[in-house]
Amino acid sequence: MNRPGWRHARRAALVLLFLTVAAAPLGAAAAATGTMSVAEVKPGMRGIGRTVVRGTAVESFDVEVLAIVPGSGPSGDLILVRVSGPLIRRTGGIAAGMSGSPVFINGRLVGAIGFGWAFSDHSLGLVTPIADMLHALPGSRAEQRALPHPVAAAGRRITAVAIAPTLRAARAIDTSAPHVAAMVPVARPLLVSGMSARAAALLRAELAPFGMTLVEGAAGASNDARPDLVPGSAIGVQVIRGDLNAVAIGTLTYRHGDRLVGFGHPFLNRGATAFLLTPAVIHGVVRSTAFPFKLGTAGAPVGIISEDRRSAIGGRLGTLPPMVTVRSVVTDRDRNRTVTLASRVATDRQLGPALALAAAMEAIDRALDRIGEGTATVRLTLRGRGLDGPLVRENAFYHARDIGTAALLEVPEALRLLFANEFVRISPVDVVIEAQIGMERQTAVITEAVVEGRRARRGEAIGVKIGLRPFQGATVMRTIDLNVPEGFPLGAATVLVRAGGRPMPEQGLSALLAAEPLEPPAASAAAQLLSFTDRDRNTDLVVELVPGSARIPNGTGDASVQTVRIRTATSWVVRGRVQIPVTVEPR
Repeated sequence: MNRPGWRHARRAALVLLFLTVAAAPLGAAAAATGTMSVAEVKPGMRGIGRTVVRGTAVESFDVEVLAIVPGSGPSGDLILVRVSGPLIRRTGGIAAGMSGSPVFINGRLVGAIGFGWAFSDHSLGLVTPIADMLHALPGSRAEQRALPHPVAAAGRRITAVAIAPTLRAARAIDTSAPHVAAMVPVARPLLVSGMSARAAALLRAELAPFGMTLVEGAAGASNDARPDLVPGSAIGVQVIRGDLNAVAIGTLTYRHGDRLVGFGHPFLNRGATAFLLTPAVIHGVVRSTAFPFKLGTAGAPVGIISEDRRSAIGGRLGTLPPMVTVRSVVTDRDRNRTVTLASRVATDRQLGPALALAAAMEAIDRALDRIGEGTATVRLTLRGRGLDGPLVRENAFYHARDIGTAALLEVPEALRLLFANEFVRISPVDVVIEAQIGMERQTAVITEAVVEGRRARRGEAIGVKIGLRPFQGATVMRTIDLNVPEGFPLGAATVLVRAGGRPMPEQGLSALLAAEPLEPPAASAAAQLLSFTDRDRNTDLVVELVPGSARIPNGTGDASVQTVRIRTATSWVVRGRVQIPVTVEPR
């Protein structure tokens, strides 16, 4: 058997497996003449890299091979290189956004710039071999790897390299081991535009475990930018598009027809994905001691990133991914000002809810233009394929310090139901958040509750007189009749008068995205959805008769306690609870 020919044929098959597209296989001859294996790469070889640093024009820079670093990459060997030339002098070295920049030696594709040296000599980098990018094999864990021979760089004698997951980890290696070059994946920033600091903070907290940082005010989107994508072209992975935008910019490494790979490392390492692929227009490179990075704008949607693996991202042109529309309509009642924002976000189960929540927070912050006290009425409408109809939840909220955050308290749970329902598979379609917010404090406190004689008879109604005192107002008395069923246990019991809602938790909205639901586990999808849409509201006044043998409900709709219960709506956000001991007697 011709072993080299067999290896090339196997590589072609792996290309098809990785890209998961139904197309004609890449021939062995094309692979042989178009790519260069790591075994063929030798120190001292020189080649060129291709990338975009302004607009959409692909430019070249010089590349010199310094060493092969065995077993150091996500999927195997990496190639240590030094980059140079006029383009590199303009950028200050390897910049975030250059990840995926193809490197050619003697006209053959070797791989892509995947890693750069943080906090030090930005002309030093690591190339991910094209073979690893094409089939995205699972890799070894990051650790220091010795170089075959020392390399002089940044006034040091470098004897090893280490792949660090974050800039913080790279800094720790850089300060503690001067002989080790701490490399980080090049494309770390997610460029965002249209977001306030608070909305960006929500997203930053969700992205932190992935080692990705946010650069605010640095993104955008245009349907006019439609350049032809070739190796070296700037590409974007866009997770929010519309009034708000969030995009990670890198470089296309290899293209065969409508299939392509790029970056030379993962975006978020999410595996099989459905992220929006766009070209990118580069406006410039920001120099930085930590790491230079490209500023750019996402172009017109052109395809899908369907693979997010340790060695590369891969996708296809001409097929667009599904995205979830998030529409927020927020009215500031005090100024009679309404802000409407609409964006589409990625359907990723983990990232999608954070993106949607950040979009909603931005709409509220824009409408109010303040942080402080207020009362909000909120209506959530969620639609998805797999639901019988729209999922609608209405509630009111009050907070003395941050009504903007309080108004969104039920949104994380709603998004979990839509993006990651534990009972049924739902394909999210859209989320609509309608909020009216004012500074007026619309609250009331339960001041008293009285049951005449503190006795209740089976088969009869008992009248519960309740005092509600609105903020800075006079107490209002209400009487609610509670029917005692024939089979209710005789003897001691408790009449519980309470507010329907629950106080704002101490943790922020980002923590609520990952928090366990406060409700008891539901028995079915129908019960789960009904519990969310119809549970007690913050404006409800709830009266319950609880048998003496049962524990007192905790105010979160505990379904394990069998009680007689009446719920009535008020015009205030209610606080407080009163317990009245009673005796249940025969008729």
